[in-house]
Amino acid sequence: MKINFFLILFFVINIISGSTPFNFSLSYHGGYDNNVMRFSDQEMNNASLNKSIMGSASTFDSYINKVNLRLNKSLFQIGKKELFLSTSYSLSNYVHNPNKDYWSGNIGFTYKWGAYKNIKYLNQHLNSYYLRHYIDRDISKDNLKPCNFSDRNQSLLLTLPLKKRVWWTIGTGFLQRYYDNPFTEFDLDINYYRMRINSRIKKVGTVGFQLDRSFANNITYQSTAKASGFDRSYKSLEWYMPIKFDRLFSYVNHFGFSMRQELRSYDAESLDDPLHAGRNHNDFKLDFWVSKNIIESISFTFTMRYRTRNTESNYDWVEELKSFKQINYWFKIKWDFSYDKY
Repeated sequence: MKINFFLILFFVINIISGSTPFNFSLSYHGGYDNNVMRFSDQEMNNASLNKSIMGSASTFDSYINKVNLRLNKSLFQIGKKELFLSTSYSLSNYVHNPNKDYWSGNIGFTYKWGAYKNIKYLNQHLNSYYLRHYIDRDISKDNLKPCNFSDRNQSLLLTLPLKKRVWWTIGTGFLQRYYDNPFTEFDLDINYYRMRINSRIKKVGTVGFQLDRSFANNITYQSTAKASGFDRSYKSLEWYMPIKFDRLFSYVNHFGFSMRQELRSYDAESLDDPLHAGRNHNDFKLDFWVSKNIIESISFTFTMRYRTRNTESNYDWVEELKSFKQINYWFKIKWDFSYDKY
């Protein structure tokens, strides 16, 4: 998949015509995650007695290095009509947990025909993202193996103005979340639908509200080894509200915060599957960020996230096992530059 991504990117860039410049951004992200593997309090307490659940890691937290290269280019422009290409590639390195290292990339096209009038197609890939070590129940009741998955996410979004300084977006997407062996029984095809409304508040900034409705189908249910006998399908509803201030203070370019909450319920009903049957969870994220341009082409951004997941189940041990808290800190420095071959 990594080779295919670069071949597609190389092909697209080479067929681009037109006299517009290539606009690049190169950024470095330094981050800290206090709960890399999303352990519950109970699992953290038990880790000293069963170190195998840590994989090769010796700490629950980690420092993270991430490098991102992004390209934007206008492919053609006729009056108000314009077609854009955007693509990016990222490498992430977890200093204290090398199992978590991964790469990701995306390519997208946006056709614009006026202010807040556009349609966008985006194809994203997340490659072999490590969750943690889990028991391989096809062969054992206690044998732990690393659990990784890859995502391919395609979305199509339409944006139109609603009234002055208000615009809305509707769209749909298809996410393929496939797991590496030996955990293919978790493979999911996820269809989702999105609706978002944004408003610019004069002399203040912007506020938005988004709703996502998702339906995840466990495509390997009852089709692999014995561990596929449990249905991991689920439905979810997620709301997201970002508030951005970009007109209040001259000494920062913008700052803001956002709230995101996912409500998920599993379809499993079998009493033989207490981990999923009758289970739902409430996943809440609170983000804060502030950004400042050091010079015209270089900017600095600091981000903080608090995340908590509370699980509800008929079994107390499931609630304790699947609930967790997490704190992230990130700082990013970005350099924007252009290349014009004409």
